[in-house]
Amino acid sequence: MPVFKHLAEGEKPADPDRYILIEVIHEPAIGKQYTVTGKGLDRDRQPPGSFSSHTLEDARGRALELAKAVNVPIIYLSSGIACTKT
Repeated sequence: MPVFKHLAEGEKPADPDRYILIEVIHEPAIGKQYTVTGKGLDRDRQPPGSFSSHTLEDARGRALELAKAVNVPIIYLSSGIACTKT
């Protein structure tokens, strides 16, 4: 099962050519948005663009589904996401 790892400020994924990342974006008009993006994943299984959600729980669920489908062992959380149970 994939694990979640928080990235420290300025830290990058261990494999910069293949990863899944959850980032938080603060939009004044809509509040927090969590995006799930991937790089270097199988194009047949990678969704077009990125997935966005208003909740971290939904973003984590989508990232887990994607990680299992493309066999990525670590899902990274950007440094802007508060540390919670992983």
